[in-house]
Amino acid sequence: MLRSTTGRHYVCWRCQTLQKNPTQRPLGRISQPCTPLSPSQPISSRLVNTSAQTPGRLPPLPELPDKFRLRREPYIKSQLRLWEEQNPDLTPQQHDEATPPPSAILNSATRAVSDSSFRLDQTNNRTAGFNFDSSDISSLGYTSTQLEPGDLVEVSSSGWRVRLLAVCLGNFNGQNHFYTNTGKWFTSRVFRSSFVVKNFVQDPAEISAVISAIPSLSGDDLLLDELQDINAGPSRDIASGLIKKMYKFQAEARLLHQTYVERLNNAGKKLGDEDKLMSLHEIADTLLPMTLKRGKASFPPEALYAVHSVVSVDDTAFRAALLGERHHEGRMFTVNSTDKQRNVHEVAEVVRNFYEILGNSSRRIPRQVAQDAMKFRDFAIKVRKIIDQNRRHRPWTPHGTIGLAKSDAVPILDVEPVEWTGLGASIIQFMEMWAAHDWFQPASQHHWVGAAILRAIGRYQDALLDRSSAWTFLQEIGHISPWDISPRYALRLPGLELDRDAGLNLQKPKSAERPEPLAPDQLEHLRQDFAVSTVYCIDSEQTLDVDDGISLEKLTDEEYWVHLHVADPASRVRPDSAQAKAASLRAETVYLPGFQEDMFDGEAVRDAFSLGANQPSLTFSALVKTDGTLKDYRITPGILRDVVYVTPEEVTLVLDEPINKPPTPSNEVLEVGPRPARSPPSRNLVTAGDLSKKHRSELKTLHQLGQAIHKQRLSKGAQPAFTPRPKAKVALDDVKTIKTKGQIQCYNDPWIRVAYEGSTTAGDELVGPLMVLAGEVAARWCADRNIPIPYRTQVTKKENLETLKEFAEKVINPKLLAGERIIGPDLDKLNNLRGHMALKATPGPIFSMGVDAYSKVTSPLRRYADLIAHWQIEAALLEEHRLGRSLIEEHGSDNTKVVHKFLPFSKEVLEETVLPRVRLREVHATALGNNAGNLRWILQAMLRAWKFGDNPNQLPETFKFTVVTINPKRDLEGKLDYFDLEATVGVEHVEGFALIEEFKIGEVLDVELVDINVYHKKITVKPVRRYSLPEAE
Repeated sequence: MLRSTTGRHYVCWRCQTLQKNPTQRPLGRISQPCTPLSPSQPISSRLVNTSAQTPGRLPPLPELPDKFRLRREPYIKSQLRLWEEQNPDLTPQQHDEATPPPSAILNSATRAVSDSSFRLDQTNNRTAGFNFDSSDISSLGYTSTQLEPGDLVEVSSSGWRVRLLAVCLGNFNGQNHFYTNTGKWFTSRVFRSSFVVKNFVQDPAEISAVISAIPSLSGDDLLLDELQDINAGPSRDIASGLIKKMYKFQAEARLLHQTYVERLNNAGKKLGDEDKLMSLHEIADTLLPMTLKRGKASFPPEALYAVHSVVSVDDTAFRAALLGERHHEGRMFTVNSTDKQRNVHEVAEVVRNFYEILGNSSRRIPRQVAQDAMKFRDFAIKVRKIIDQNRRHRPWTPHGTIGLAKSDAVPILDVEPVEWTGLGASIIQFMEMWAAHDWFQPASQHHWVGAAILRAIGRYQDALLDRSSAWTFLQEIGHISPWDISPRYALRLPGLELDRDAGLNLQKPKSAERPEPLAPDQLEHLRQDFAVSTVYCIDSEQTLDVDDGISLEKLTDEEYWVHLHVADPASRVRPDSAQAKAASLRAETVYLPGFQEDMFDGEAVRDAFSLGANQPSLTFSALVKTDGTLKDYRITPGILRDVVYVTPEEVTLVLDEPINKPPTPSNEVLEVGPRPARSPPSRNLVTAGDLSKKHRSELKTLHQLGQAIHKQRLSKGAQPAFTPRPKAKVALDDVKTIKTKGQIQCYNDPWIRVAYEGSTTAGDELVGPLMVLAGEVAARWCADRNIPIPYRTQVTKKENLETLKEFAEKVINPKLLAGERIIGPDLDKLNNLRGHMALKATPGPIFSMGVDAYSKVTSPLRRYADLIAHWQIEAALLEEHRLGRSLIEEHGSDNTKVVHKFLPFSKEVLEETVLPRVRLREVHATALGNNAGNLRWILQAMLRAWKFGDNPNQLPETFKFTVVTINPKRDLEGKLDYFDLEATVGVEHVEGFALIEEFKIGEVLDVELVDINVYHKKITVKPVRRYSLPEAE
């Protein structure tokens, strides 16, 4: 800003400050006044034009036409008017910025937003569908907050940096209703709050009065949106009691913030000694005095909200990781180290100074500022050379990834490989943080820095200077591979360093690099020899971690012992060992094609504990009647002798029985790249013909028992079938990479094959119910003894159970059995009735599995939660051996108050510290391996076929698009009939068909591809034909 003086010049405010106080240095680096600007000097020299940039040169200063220089209106307006004159046919598309697309970044810094345009952040699962692709539904990642009328929540619109308090009024016809402290009524189908205070309003009459004034309790999205647009909700007078309570709460939180402002505003520096994962409670314990707890275990909600309000907006230091499973008051946060925080600010200052110098070449520049600008200039020139060299072998694309290697590809760099140091390394770290880790919020002030860096590089003139372009920049300079998967970075959690060319490396000192020896077997004296049993390990050909097997012991013609033998690493890997620490950080093996990462380092643990002859096991045994009734159960440490490895396909040949799985939605296959050679099996497999008459008989009996058990669960509400989902297989056999200190040089491209995969064999039908049986046995055995383990539970309201059962039987189950995916209103209703999955230290039922108690225990080589359960169980087995009696007998059947000091993990430690982190890491690992990562590979294959002619005949010219969600003034969201992929029809693409609001949910359109953006995981299509809607019945 220029300030007028009584003289004939303008003086910038920084220089004016220096003249008044020469010892003060504004911005930390301005040490002397600038040269004053004369009023006659054109301010156009302050602006940068990047439309004409040449290789190896920085953007030149603009020269404006004389006719614009003397105009009184601001220069930017003149330029915009000139652009309009030169581009009369280009009309900017008007979008409803109150409800921006998920990947949009809005100008919330200088543009105000009113209550009327405010919209809630919503978790839209309506097109994604429920995760019906696994026989173990307890692995669902859906964790919506279970709200009750009267709960206080924070509602937010991250695109506008607006955060309000609201009281939940209840759920009606699938819509959650809220009333905010500003007197605004909102609705949302799928809602996830970042802060919740349970039972905030305790008088039901206050809630009822507001509910009675709601204009409609319909579930119609368009109607409710229209009513909210015209502010037709309950008046402030009717809701005055709620508003006063929220105002008081907010005032108390602000007072606490003001009282401890120095502690709270320096939270990033205080907590950022290293990257770490912290809950809101742990952050509050560090920042606030313990006296505020007033003798209680936790801080009052007002204090927690004061802390939450600070860390939620500081996106340099903090990033919300996931809603807490147990802590209703807030999220888990990833804390950035102070080095990374400092790097963000330093890069922003260098970029800002560079553009200031570029537009103010006539004034004197402080030496340090000039040196930084020259370093940035050198970086831009060096990067341009690398990008130009790379584009001779791989084209740039606007699709969120760079193109395929050309057939005559030679080494990417004809020059010396670059090792980035100093400012160059800092800039690349910022770009990785911005684009790869997706660290900053949509309304962050830091987005301009990345865009300004891309603008200075001058190689992305025809692209949006957003994170997608920044991702391709990182690919073009060789920082990441051309086929890398962005969720690998965005879903990384503290404690793990990302290897850009491989998987995840543990952050550990060099002294820990030597492999830690395994401890002696603590259960050796308790092991039962299962020499008389044949153990069947039924897994795919390429399975490496063989962690479960099944054997059968006949008791009578009506009763059998089914033994579920599980690998036993817990007997020799101690909870406090280095191997256990590594397992806790990874949480589970990530099966991301091309980047698989095992939970345990190396092969020592796998070799020692994968099931085989003379290998130890922890055996979960169930006495089962032929009608599927569970009569008894026990857990026994064992040693195996006779082990048979067989695939589900070979078991199916033995059973020769029809299967009850739903039909596959499509037989389509999308395959790009050279097909790799078939890999040999990882172990010695037998075929159906190799199996003896006894083996065949036992497998048939096990299958019959499994189906009887499944039938029992169906009667309790278990899901009858699982819809197959598309899965990408990837091979890097034809790919060559050369990794230097600063770059990755890549040749050729991966093979990708996309097809529907699911449990579709009778062999899978045999294994699935019996693996769940092992988890049921573990949960019941531990519950009998009051042993806290990671129990999987489903938080379902009792009053919803009958409605849920009827809805599942009449609506959901028939669709699943027909192979249909559950989306739209059916999904919303199912979500609200079912509740969410949780990981707790106390047992509970899972309606969707038809079990009263359950814990995962069959994969301790691949899941840390299973390992925790094994440690707890084995400690109990040792204690029972020491006592010479069962722990059930300690206090009869009532063990609720028993505290077992012999356990590695107490109930409190599990609930407060261990399980929230385990659940968070599990959700991230599952999202990476099964969802976000898998989808990126599918989109890469589609893009290669569509734009690069890689087996293009596999891709249909048009697709069927089913409307699932209508976003007024913005777009249609829906499903393609091609691998069940989500797609969007923009408002600009429906011209000639109808207005967005005129389409109907369930309507089917013929569409063709407009764009695929791999980074934003977005497919854009446009309609080419509209079908008439079927008449309502």
